[in-house]
Amino acid sequence: MHKSLQDELTPAQRTAIIQQLRENEKQLRKTGLLLPNKTMVTAFQWPVVQASGFSDKGFYGITNYVDQNTNYPNQLLDYNCGNRTYDLSSGYNHKGIDIATWPFPWKKMQQNATQIVAAAAGTVLYKSDGNFDQNCAFCSGPCDWNAVYVMHVDGSIAWYGHMKANSLTAKTTGQTVIAGEYLGLVGSSGNSTGPHLHFEVYTNNTYSELVDPFAGPCNSLNGNTSWWANQQPYYVPTLLKVMIHGAPPALGGCPASEAVNGKINFINGQSVYLGSYYRNQQAGQQILHKIYRSDNTLYSQWVQNFTVHYGLSWWYYRIDLPPAAQTGMWRYEITYTNQPSVSTYFAVNTTGYTFTGDGEWNVATNWANDAMPPGVLPPGHHIIINPAEGGRCLLTQQQTIANGAFFKVIEGKTLRVMNNLFMH
Repeated sequence: MHKSLQDELTPAQRTAIIQQLRENEKQLRKTGLLLPNKTMVTAFQWPVVQASGFSDKGFYGITNYVDQNTNYPNQLLDYNCGNRTYDLSSGYNHKGIDIATWPFPWKKMQQNATQIVAAAAGTVLYKSDGNFDQNCAFCSGPCDWNAVYVMHVDGSIAWYGHMKANSLTAKTTGQTVIAGEYLGLVGSSGNSTGPHLHFEVYTNNTYSELVDPFAGPCNSLNGNTSWWANQQPYYVPTLLKVMIHGAPPALGGCPASEAVNGKINFINGQSVYLGSYYRNQQAGQQILHKIYRSDNTLYSQWVQNFTVHYGLSWWYYRIDLPPAAQTGMWRYEITYTNQPSVSTYFAVNTTGYTFTGDGEWNVATNWANDAMPPGVLPPGHHIIINPAEGGRCLLTQQQTIANGAFFKVIEGKTLRVMNNLFMH
C-alpha cells in the first residue's frame, strides 16, 4: 500500500501571486524595509519540524521533486535522473518539493503536529490565509492556498504553500524571520490531494529562474550547487512507526476515510492488527516480523519481502489470539533492513499503557493511542516505558504503582524521575 500526492497552481493564480509579490517588494524597498540584495549563498535548513509533544520517527516523506523535463505529459525527470515528480496534460510541470506528513496525515493536521519553519532568514513579502484547508482532490473552481512568501538577503524567494488555515505566523509583510522560525502548519489548502508542504524557490523577483534546492546530475537549473546546508540522500529508507490496531487501519485520501483504529488492550481470541509505516521502501528489502508472548517466548515470526518502491507506504497483518492466551504485555518487533529493531507492546487479558514518545510523562501524545495511565496504577495493570529512539521519559509529577501492578522500563531506554514515584 502506498500514498502519492499532487498539487498545482493555475497560470492565473501564479500571475496574481507574482503581481502581488512584485508590488509588495516595490513598496518595501521604498520604505527601506528591504535593503539592496547582497551576494551570498543561501543555505536552507529543513522546512518542517514536529511540534512540541510529538516524536514520530521520520514523520514525513518527499513525494515529489521539481520536474526538470519541461515537456509533458508523463515526461518526468528529477534532479537525480529519476522520475519522482509529475506533470499534467494542462502543461504544468511540478515546480517545487512536496514534503508530506506520514503516517496518518489528517490526524497530524488535526493535532497541529507538523510545523512549517523558515528554511532561511528573510523578509515576509506576502502571505495569504483563511482558505479552506482540507482538500483531497483538485478543485473544480477557484481554489486558493494559504501560503507565506519570504525573500532572502540575496534576493531569492521561497514559497511555502498549502498551509492550514489560520495557522500562519503573526508576522506581516515587511517583518523579518530567522531560520527555523515558525511560519505555519502543514495543511491541504488550494489544489492539493492531501496534507503537505509545497516548497518552491526562485533566484530573484523575475520569478523565471526556478531553483531546485537538490544538487544532482540531472539538475538543469542550478546543477551541482545545492541550496541545502546538509542535503539529504535521494532515498532515506525508514521504518517510521509501528502500531497496534483493533481493526484494519485506513489511510484514504480524504479526512473522513482515514481511520487509525489504534488499540492496545485485547482479550482471548480477539484479532490483533499489526501496522508498520515506511518511507522510501525499496525493492529487494527484507523485513523480519516477530511476536513475543508476555514471558518473552516467541509466538510467531515471518519475513516480508518488498518488491517495489513506494515513497510512503503502510502494511498490516492480522493475528488471532488463542482461546487461552498468556496474560500480560506482548511485544511486536520489526527489523527493517540493517536498521535497529523497533518494538511496540499490546496487553492481553489485562490493561496496559506504553510510553512511546520523547519528553513529559503527562503529555498524551507520548503514549500509545494517546492513552495515559491513571495517577494510581491499579493491581494487574501494566506500564511499559519504551521511549522513541534517542528519547527519554520525564516523570515530573507523582505516580503511584499499586501492589500487584506492573511497571517496566525497557532495557536501554531512559526514565528520568523528577518527582515522586511510589511503588507499594
